[in-house]
Amino acid sequence: MPNITPAQWNYETAAHLLLRSGFGHNGRVRKSTGEATLVRTLANKTPEQAVDWVLRLRVPTVVPQGPGNLVARDWSSFSELRVWWLERMLKPTNPALEKIVLFLHAHFATAQSRVNKSLYMAKQNALFRKYALGDFRELVKEINIDPAMLWWLDGRSNTRRSPNENYARELMELFTLGVFDFAGNRNYSQTDVKEAARMLTGWRIREENGTIESYFDMNRHDRNAKTIFAPDSSETPLQNPANTYTEAATNDGSVAVEEHRRLIDAIFNHRDTEGRPTAARFLVRKLWKFYAYDPEVDAGTSRQDLQLIDDLADVFVASGYKIPAVLRAMFLREEFYAHRTRTVKSPVEYVIGSLRMLRARKTNGLYTFYDNLYLLGDEGHNGKGGMGQMGQTLLDPPDVFSWKGNQYWITSHALLQRAIFAARACARNWFAPTKAPVKIERLIPGGSLPRAEIVDRLLRLLGPLQVDPATRTALIDFLGPADPINVRDLDVKVFKLHPLLQLILMLPQYHVH
Repeated sequence: MPNITPAQWNYETAAHLLLRSGFGHNGRVRKSTGEATLVRTLANKTPEQAVDWVLRLRVPTVVPQGPGNLVARDWSSFSELRVWWLERMLKPTNPALEKIVLFLHAHFATAQSRVNKSLYMAKQNALFRKYALGDFRELVKEINIDPAMLWWLDGRSNTRRSPNENYARELMELFTLGVFDFAGNRNYSQTDVKEAARMLTGWRIREENGTIESYFDMNRHDRNAKTIFAPDSSETPLQNPANTYTEAATNDGSVAVEEHRRLIDAIFNHRDTEGRPTAARFLVRKLWKFYAYDPEVDAGTSRQDLQLIDDLADVFVASGYKIPAVLRAMFLREEFYAHRTRTVKSPVEYVIGSLRMLRARKTNGLYTFYDNLYLLGDEGHNGKGGMGQMGQTLLDPPDVFSWKGNQYWITSHALLQRAIFAARACARNWFAPTKAPVKIERLIPGGSLPRAEIVDRLLRLLGPLQVDPATRTALIDFLGPADPINVRDLDVKVFKLHPLLQLILMLPQYHVH
């Protein structure tokens, strides 16, 4: 498919762009039409102008490492770091940057459950921010020696006398190449894992005066020659001999300290058995899956998305492996807008997107009737309704494979937790009506409105959501027999309009994008 055209660009596509590139619009509404102001603004632009606006990314010169009050070994301060990050997702200024950081966190999955050092994770989060707009190859080189990753995958204990293959294996399997190429042939062998592990020996972690850094210890480094990506008759018989890289033996520490960087160069120079840049294909596929849907590119499938992924991989390579460049190309593709209900929102997307689009304001420290961000980011009030209960605790993915995503977000337990969140987010206390994080009067105009208009406005604002006639009729009937209804009436707000918001947040159509 070609790029989306101005004739195809409209309010619905602009809303989809905001949902996928970030966490939806900011909740500001044109009361005269019921449309989200930001969505309408983007809809009135050309597709290129809208995408460029969304990707107007900025990274500060000095990248913050969390809230600034963390210590190296403090389990409780993980909550502080989590809240710090969630607050940045909620802010209207730079959601696309936070979405890139979320992708990188999921891609280089590193978890609190093992690292158990909030300052390590804050440093890694800052690393993601620093390279969010830069060369992905340089980011991988930094990840090689990132303290959190050295701890998570045992790089700190990888020595010449006792090589540890954990990180080397995941580096190739999950972070850069994938086990198999799109044609179904192996990209690397067990020998390659062993050789890569030897190239990564000698890195350690130093904690001193509240700071953390990695450093190279030549005494722990394997000084002998190593060779990777040579054809292996039993595992990689189709390996292109041009992929072979040999690192010469050395006793020079100034040469050895850069060995891990040359390993990454060799990985990104790798070509698969179809002659394509392996890492570019692998990474673009993951980006497309994260932002759009899981593409069909493998042998044995229709491979209907192969040209799409190859086109985007070419953009990625030509840009110097810069994520914003490939995102711009992705967001302009017609395919990006052709499947608007194919991917289930993650708990982070569901919760943060809801709070943004409902224009929730922190009230007495709370973002729902019961929950502050500490609770929402973890288990929720009384252990219910938080993102952790929905299956996604930031900074603590389940394993190195990260969260499975999509349909795996939808379980009976997870849906119940989403319903609990929806009820709390949309609750309105009759006895203290002004102390509500979410207020319906921010979303629709005052006065008397027909029931159907209220429902249609909210469906358009929170999606737009396409529901069948029976569902629309049920939502209208939920508001009672009076028509029109006075939306200024407190009883109507508390017992009709706020519960209506809750019902919309639990529609199947709202859980996908």
